[in-house]
This record gives sequence, structure tokens and C-alpha cells, in this order.
Amino acid sequence: MIFIKLFLIVVLSTIFLIFAFSTKLKIIQRLSIIFGYFILFFFILFPSYSDDVAHFFSIGTGKDLILYIAVSLISLISIILYVRVQGNIEMITKIVREDAKNRAKKCE
Repeated sequence: MIFIKLFLIVVLSTIFLIFAFSTKLKIIQRLSIIFGYFILFFFILFPSYSDDVAHFFSIGTGKDLILYIAVSLISLISIILYVRVQGNIEMITKIVREDAKNRAKKCE
């Protein structure tokens, strides 16, 4: 049991460090992700508390609660990345249009 807890914490820590500090996120996005990861860390270290919290929110078991939190984090990260990609696409389109206009002016 200790090995799997250690493994999960190492994996989550690695993912958290790579994502949180390699991208430029808004502060609220970064805080949401940090909060979500800390909740997951806590429930990995103390799984009995996850059952108590799950019962408080009328969720079947602590495992279900952890799954819901993980899915929520993945959804949040997916939305952040989607918005970022769309912004990059718009920026690239703007640059290409400006370049095309400049090249057209040079040809005249």
C-alpha cells in the first residue's frame, strides 16, 4: 500500500510541476489546479478521510469522490489548453494576414 501511495504522489507531483510551472497560466487557474492537486495528495495520504467527505456530499465512497475531483481537474486543464490553442491560432492567422498584405504591397 505504501508503494502505490508513493508512486501516485510522485506521478501527481511530476505532472503538477510540469504543467503549473512550464506554462503561463492566470493566477486563478494556477490556484485552482494547485488546490485540486493538494486535495488529491491529501486523499492519497489519508484515504479514510475521503469516505467521510464523500458521505458529507452524499457521494457513495471516497473512491468516487477522488474520481470526480480527478475528472474535474482534467476537464479544467483541457479547457485551459483549448482556449490557449484557439488564441494561438488567432495570433498565427493575424500574423499570416499581415505578412500576406506586406508581400502584396511589395509586389505592386
